[in-house]
Amino acid sequence: KMSMEFGFYTPVKVVFGQPVAEALPATLAEIDVEHVLLLSDAGLAAIGLVDQIAGVLRTAGWQVAIFAQVQSNPTVRDVDATVSLARETGAQALVALGGGSVIDVGKGAGLLLSNGGRYADYQFGGKPITRPMLPMVAVPTTAGTGSEMTKVTVIEDEETRFKKGVLSPHLFARAAILDPALTLSLPSHLTAATGVDVVGHALEAYVGRRANPITDVLALGALRRAYRHLPRATRQGDDISARQEMMLASAMAGLAFDQSGLGIIHSVAGPVAGYYGLHHGLCIGLLLPQGLAYNLPVLGEKRPALLQALGMPASISDEDLVAEVRNWMVDLGLPLTLGELDISDPDLPAMAEAASRMVLLPNNPRPATASDCQRLLEGIV
Repeated sequence: KMSMEFGFYTPVKVVFGQPVAEALPATLAEIDVEHVLLLSDAGLAAIGLVDQIAGVLRTAGWQVAIFAQVQSNPTVRDVDATVSLARETGAQALVALGGGSVIDVGKGAGLLLSNGGRYADYQFGGKPITRPMLPMVAVPTTAGTGSEMTKVTVIEDEETRFKKGVLSPHLFARAAILDPALTLSLPSHLTAATGVDVVGHALEAYVGRRANPITDVLALGALRRAYRHLPRATRQGDDISARQEMMLASAMAGLAFDQSGLGIIHSVAGPVAGYYGLHHGLCIGLLLPQGLAYNLPVLGEKRPALLQALGMPASISDEDLVAEVRNWMVDLGLPLTLGELDISDPDLPAMAEAASRMVLLPNNPRPATASDCQRLLEGIV
């Protein structure tokens, strides 16, 4: 039985559904700064969104510097470049416009700007984070990582290709502007890949050992929304109501897993993404059916609500449930094997070993060793 002792804390202000051109200036005005650094990526710069948002802010009276070169698997180099530009331009606040990568770089830079030192000091050196990061407003353009709601940032170390999260209550964004219209331009393959990450977050938050009654409500709500609406958001990208449901699901799942933790799916997906430079969401998708199958036998009284959220009958067998989820993924155009991504002969023992060292793993409802992780990996070859 769940012990009824838990905490729940989030200071992130959420502004949902209001057009970003109205919501962002209003939210930034509350922070009372003059110089802002706008962070984004090349894709969003290419479609004109970065200039558009910078224009909105400049017209409203802010001095805006732009760094729009964040990589899709961000490294410490992205963080350092952001810090340099922020210092050069006297930035007093950050606006992170983009997917989880951009928001994570904003957190990493915000941390260094207020606490000093090098990123490795915090990532590997255990240096304590004592000061709130530079104020940041997160404006997600994917429905996605949920990073706008969490206190963790995941940046890759260039030398080791290792991704170790840094987490602290000082890393929460000041506000999250959730404008589903920003996700309308997301191509279908990225809609599917970022959306399946939401399902992975919700599922792992719900079954995780640190789950509590508040995270359960958020995780199940996110799971129900994402499982139902992602196919439509993927097939009809201009369907604003499907986009709305996905953006809400992403934020709810982010709130849930930030408090209740993740598990085996994310533990194994991390090394796979790192070894092959793959999109995080694609790796979550590969491992979703495997991780679900691994955990189903131990879910006990949590199983009925999970089935309900997935719209499955209570009588369905574990095997049929996993098959349904696999079909759902195939319909989204997502790969189920590394072979479909042209990766042959992957180094399973090395990835399994790395997965078994992931800090998320002990939160999984069913204990897992390196050989359990390897069995999951064998299922995606």
